Amino acid sequence: MLLRPLVVGSSVELVQELQRVEVDPSCIDVFIEKSDSFLLKITRLSTPAANVLKQTAISFGADAAVHREVITGKVDCSDAIFMGTKRQLRRTVLALSGQPFGLAKLEKKVCELLDHLDREPCAIEIPSGKLSFDHPLIMGVLNVTPDSFSDGGLFLDPDVACRHIDEMIQDGADIIDVGAESTRPGSDPVSASEQLRRLAPIFDHLQKLHIIWSIDAADPDVARAALDKGASIVNNVSGGANPALWQMAGSYSAAFVLMHIQGTPRTMQQDPHYEDFNAELFRFFSTKLEEIQASGFSRDHVIIDPGIGFGKRVHDNTSAIRRLGELRAFGSPILVGASRKSFLGKLLGLEVNDRLEASIASAVLAFAGGAAILRVHDVRQTRKAIDAAAAIRSVDGTSR
Repeated sequence: MLLRPLVVGSSVELVQELQRVEVDPSCIDVFIEKSDSFLLKITRLSTPAANVLKQTAISFGADAAVHREVITGKVDCSDAIFMGTKRQLRRTVLALSGQPFGLAKLEKKVCELLDHLDREPCAIEIPSGKLSFDHPLIMGVLNVTPDSFSDGGLFLDPDVACRHIDEMIQDGADIIDVGAESTRPGSDPVSASEQLRRLAPIFDHLQKLHIIWSIDAADPDVARAALDKGASIVNNVSGGANPALWQMAGSYSAAFVLMHIQGTPRTMQQDPHYEDFNAELFRFFSTKLEEIQASGFSRDHVIIDPGIGFGKRVHDNTSAIRRLGELRAFGSPILVGASRKSFLGKLLGLEVNDRLEASIASAVLAFAGGAAILRVHDVRQTRKAIDAAAAIRSVDGTSR
């Protein structure tokens, strides 16, 4: 049983979700009228459980969309979409807490999920201080690579790279993210020794600044060297494929970024495909977070990243941002890096160095959807836009 809040921005998306549950087509118009309700998808309920859930929800003024054959008993199980207020949901699962068919465990799961949705992520204690999410954090990008998709070759000179770090901090970056291996589509791996050669003067400079910084690396040796020099976050694009990276982060009490990817940087854009992208994205984090927690690494130190541009089609990337709020169910801080990505170019016909406004728009939408950290190339402009968005959204009109 997996619980996923549904963030749907249109009746089209809701119809798609209802069709996946295989509801009676004649009921779809009725359910569309409830699209402004809180929507919670519950997967693989037994047929008796789905029946009891629906009737209990109705008794509290809510509803539940279930498979059209649940009432006949011709199916063994069904997904369900609860539709109602959060208060009605709490009353429904409380009433079900004494029921059979596996429904008794729903109350704890729902209460935990609603708690995650109703609060900001908890601060993360890291070696260099504390990552607090009471205001949006800007992560400035520094690639010391010759072939990164946006800024390859610009910061190979250590003096230029260090000046850029100083500029990003001056412009409002809360975190500096450094990497020496391009992960653009089709990129080849870079040896640990070459990465460390590129990074050595950068590490020395960062040590002097006493700021929060992260290492973007897939090689444990590179990550270890960075952590020894003061990195507080391990940012890795492999989708948690190498447990050594989060275990190493744990040994340094550092945070770990768990990013979704389909394939590898070399292969990820050859033919990405999903049957139900948002559901698969949600299942990935559910499975991986359980794996990480079972290994002994503190789940409180995990930051999740939907991996914009990593093994995704254009509409997968837009859907990840549009429905980002679904990932808040995990209670982990969400990092989004859409800056200058190719999907923006494909949407608007823009070359990589003409995507500033589009990048800012995607950052603001991601923040509105629940992103706690925005990974960006253009720090000053994004900082201003995000602070303005935060101030507008704030009750007292302030952003920090």
